[in-house]
Amino acid sequence: MNVSFWETFFGVNFNPDDRVINDINRIFPLNNRIWGVKDAIWIDTNEQWKLYVEIPELRAVVEKRASMMSSNIPCMYDKNGNEVTNHWMIDIINKPNPTQSWSDLVFTLSVQDALFSSAFIYAPKRSMNVRNLFVPVPSDKVQIKTSGKKLKQMDVDGLIDKYVFKYDDEGEETIEIDDMIYLMTNDGMNMIRPVSRLQSLKYPLSNIKAQYKKRNVLLENIGAIGILSSKKNDIGGALPMTPEEKKQIQKDWYRRQKDELIITENEVNWQPMSYPTKDLMLFEELNADKIALIDAFGLSVNLFSSEKGTTFTNVRDSIRMVYQDTIIPETQQMYDSIMQQCGLADEGYYLKAEFHHLPVLADDELAMSRSMKARAEALEKIVAMGVPVTPEEMRLFIHLD
Repeated sequence: MNVSFWETFFGVNFNPDDRVINDINRIFPLNNRIWGVKDAIWIDTNEQWKLYVEIPELRAVVEKRASMMSSNIPCMYDKNGNEVTNHWMIDIINKPNPTQSWSDLVFTLSVQDALFSSAFIYAPKRSMNVRNLFVPVPSDKVQIKTSGKKLKQMDVDGLIDKYVFKYDDEGEETIEIDDMIYLMTNDGMNMIRPVSRLQSLKYPLSNIKAQYKKRNVLLENIGAIGILSSKKNDIGGALPMTPEEKKQIQKDWYRRQKDELIITENEVNWQPMSYPTKDLMLFEELNADKIALIDAFGLSVNLFSSEKGTTFTNVRDSIRMVYQDTIIPETQQMYDSIMQQCGLADEGYYLKAEFHHLPVLADDELAMSRSMKARAEALEKIVAMGVPVTPEEMRLFIHLD
């Protein structure tokens, strides 16, 4: 029997035809095979765009928020509350740039804000403070050159000197502050460039990528894990396999294709050692991490597909809640900042994000209309009875304020 020292004690040999012996970790299992990998592996959250492209859960949450924000109808009003229909800003809304609609522009700005907590619009100022172009600029391509003076400045030009846009071919272009609209979601600490939301989502995003890799390894590389042992017996008990029998079965195992059966003339037992996939809690981990992403962007889990399913009422109420608590105020904040930086807010103009046309919110509008009608009828009866009511009290009574 030609059995080497290494094969006897460690189960490996130096036969170049055997896949087992080519793996140095099987000979010297000093790290991952004895002690295991103990350190956690975290993703680089500074690669926001890459994470957005590669992680489907992140993209689904970001694009759901962006699509909801872009579903609004922008309506412009003057200082007297009259709707404006003839203005250069209306022309921008109708055609912000050669390739995008206003809805596309808002969608892009929302994605940039979600990934970087900042968004930039190249909007060159023409004569008479008129702008005829709104082009969203990738946030990760813009450098902000600050003045170094922060505490005593009253205007943005006292904080920021200029912007530098870096092209993919490593060229760059300087953009004056009057030609750029800078939108940001404040992090409560930084005055100029806030920290991205994704920085605080490093752990759930890392776990999502890890569990996808784990599932792929289980599907592609790891089949049935267990022990093949001899079934042969004699009067003294079980007979072990000979080294030649072990070697032959081992070769068949490593050389076979995925899902290919081992055929052997040896009588063997199979003792499974694998852990059931469902007991690894991979899908539960994925759901928990996805909920963390949903919460970070102010959405609701009922807006996304789920194995458990949700009722129509839960979905409808969740959509209303998200619009009321997140989408409407964040979209309005975006519009307010655009109007302020374009100098239109100082002229008394106001750009409002209207969502009342959406069917899911139309029921609320109808209920409010009915409530106001009932209050108006009640007020009419009170006035007919001779009860003195001031104009301000009338407005408050029927909620006209």
